[in-house]
Amino acid sequence: MSFSIWTDYFGELTVVTDTDVVTGRPLATRLFGFENLSDPARAAAEIPGGGGCFGFVAQGAVELVEPVDGADRALRAEIGPLEYFATAGAAALRLAPATRVVVSQRLGHVGLRQRGGPIEPTGRLRYIDGCSDTLLAGPARRGDPCLNHLHFPPGVLQTEHHHPSARTGVVARGAGWCDTAAGRDALRPGTIFCIPAGGRHRFVTDDASLDVIAFHPDSDTGPTDDDHPMINRTWLTAPSAEQVP
Repeated sequence: MSFSIWTDYFGELTVVTDTDVVTGRPLATRLFGFENLSDPARAAAEIPGGGGCFGFVAQGAVELVEPVDGADRALRAEIGPLEYFATAGAAALRLAPATRVVVSQRLGHVGLRQRGGPIEPTGRLRYIDGCSDTLLAGPARRGDPCLNHLHFPPGVLQTEHHHPSARTGVVARGAGWCDTAAGRDALRPGTIFCIPAGGRHRFVTDDASLDVIAFHPDSDTGPTDDDHPMINRTWLTAPSAEQVP
């Protein structure tokens, strides 16, 4: 599979299979894109079960409806422009007019429900070549998938690099390019992309900045049973001098 982009979309775009470099277990991600600018009649979309979803509204708004397991009810939320969400599994989307939304579904993973945004002007963490990153939906435990906001300021010529697993996502705002061995692809708001594992690439900006939402199907950081904020900040009270033999 090579670097791929989509600008008109409604439905499942691709399925990406990877191998977790830490555990050796197989990974699978279903990538969905829904937009109704090219066809205003498109209003309703369904994400089937099979794994947790990580979504981002690049333009417009959606009503997110998520069934609650074992109950005859559903959770509903309004997700606005430049906002993100994560679901435990299957979900339904109702698109407002002029909407673009991307969803990456990690098959076999039960997601942790989250809502957030809008994204900030820049990232909170340092990234390569003067760029920055914010971890939007982090791994609930080490190895789990995550959703990230990457910010590229104007005038960036990124160092060519690659990743051990696929990267899927969408351009949130701004403009730039992605260079690969196949050539240069323009990136504009609402452009959905997929970078395969090991695919060498670099992002480039000119006079404008570029903000990208990137989904990772795995992670090599995050909490574990023996290392997480709750247990690390639980200090057992030492016995007093009177209690010591």
